[in-house]
Amino acid sequence: MSVGVIEHFEPIEVTERHPEQAGRPSSPFERGHQRCPVAQARQRVGPQPIKLPAEMGQAMKNLVREPEDMRAASGALEMTTGDSVQDVEFSANYTEVETTEELAQEFGIEAGVSLIKREYSMVDKRSGTYTSWSVSYIPRALIESNPALLDENNEPWPGGHQHQLYTVGIELDRFETTLWSVTPTTIERQQWGLNEGVPLLRGRSKSIDIEGRVVELSEAVYPADRTEVCYVERLDRW
Repeated sequence: MSVGVIEHFEPIEVTERHPEQAGRPSSPFERGHQRCPVAQARQRVGPQPIKLPAEMGQAMKNLVREPEDMRAASGALEMTTGDSVQDVEFSANYTEVETTEELAQEFGIEAGVSLIKREYSMVDKRSGTYTSWSVSYIPRALIESNPALLDENNEPWPGGHQHQLYTVGIELDRFETTLWSVTPTTIERQQWGLNEGVPLLRGRSKSIDIEGRVVELSEAVYPADRTEVCYVERLDRW
């Protein structure tokens, strides 16, 4: 396993796509010239640092065959921020879409094949800013044998997508991730609580099973001023 480390202690880090669509939560604006002799100004809580450790994928895989209560207590949010689901406003939205030419090339399948698109967001209840945002694609044919995997109301799923895939007999072998930085829009700066000039890190991650198939593709966004990333990892077989 080769491991690369990206760190920056105004922090820094990874993965792709814009959380700027209508209806997504944004960080609150502070009022400008409030004068109130009796009211005390509320102090804003800063966003949590994010760390994506090199062994997180393996740690999640190790949880797959553990009891549900253990899987529910030790998910990706706990591993990356130290927070729990109770600390965030969680949202999951599933839609069925057809594979574009670009996604078909990533999956190695024909365009037009049905995909389940799963969009996730978590907003810190204390700061009002994003803790995470991601979108995931899985070919419907891979998971439709378990109808529970087609229902967004079953999110957050204890054990995450590795356990979801495990329920239909899929074991992951590795992740392949590409990262790049972009300049955020004004809306994105508000949503992530970023200062002017701080970039976002975007990335695309492929989940590849032990047969060499791309079984899931995700795109995520991370704030570059508080994220630390460690990559790449190969997963141990069961």
